[in-house]
Amino acid sequence: MTDGADRFDGLAEAYEMHRPGYPAVAFQALLADLRCPIRVAVDVGAGPGNSTASLRDALGAEWRYIAIEPGRDMRRVLSRRFSKAPDVHVAEATAEDMKLPGGFAALIVACTAFHWFDMPRFHAETARVLAPGGVLALIRNRRRPIPVIQAFDRYIETHSTETPDLARREARKEPVVRDLAQLPGFMTARSSTYHWSNNLTARGLIDLYLTRSTLWGVVRRIGLSRVMADLTAICAEHGLEHGAIEIAWETTAKWARKRSE
Repeated sequence: MTDGADRFDGLAEAYEMHRPGYPAVAFQALLADLRCPIRVAVDVGAGPGNSTASLRDALGAEWRYIAIEPGRDMRRVLSRRFSKAPDVHVAEATAEDMKLPGGFAALIVACTAFHWFDMPRFHAETARVLAPGGVLALIRNRRRPIPVIQAFDRYIETHSTETPDLARREARKEPVVRDLAQLPGFMTARSSTYHWSNNLTARGLIDLYLTRSTLWGVVRRIGLSRVMADLTAICAEHGLEHGAIEIAWETTAKWARKRSE
């Protein structure tokens, strides 16, 4: 995971400001499957803390939170964000080596960042760190396709030398319930999807896209001013010069419980 972390240097503030959080129900639904009394939750690949903040809001003051982030820039913003939150501990570690005691946590969540992990090593580390009866959850936000979103994606595909097929790349990010159900020592694999929306101006949509590593590949190739002008023109073509547009989201949670000993 450390190799992927470096590509986000310089984007931490943008992530904090423009990436959305996660609906509380996506985390609260996990509690029904817990079979252990520990109240420690670990957010792996926490970035600047958007997922940690959503997790903390959903579970409340009874829990302690460990926010794991290997990237220095992301961790800087993460630490600043929770500097006055005694229930949140920020840790410099990776998904594959959390540097936590065995049986330490009741809940381990990875939100969106999990496609950067070495999954076999992450699963093994999760099995070690989770207490018996604890839950591992993979949670992902995904934008629903609307014309302006599709136009932005085509723009990235056209100008990127790294990402010629965004749809295929996005599909690889999707966890599979079957994979969780087959993890040694785990059971009760489940999946649920939650629908919600927010409103963004043209600039807000562009700012959201500027948190994507795929678009920054284009920025590095043709320059930020050119990318900003092109995306602004796309927004104008779709009637977004003024006002806001509703962005529909799906949040998918897939989780499994560690067997009780």
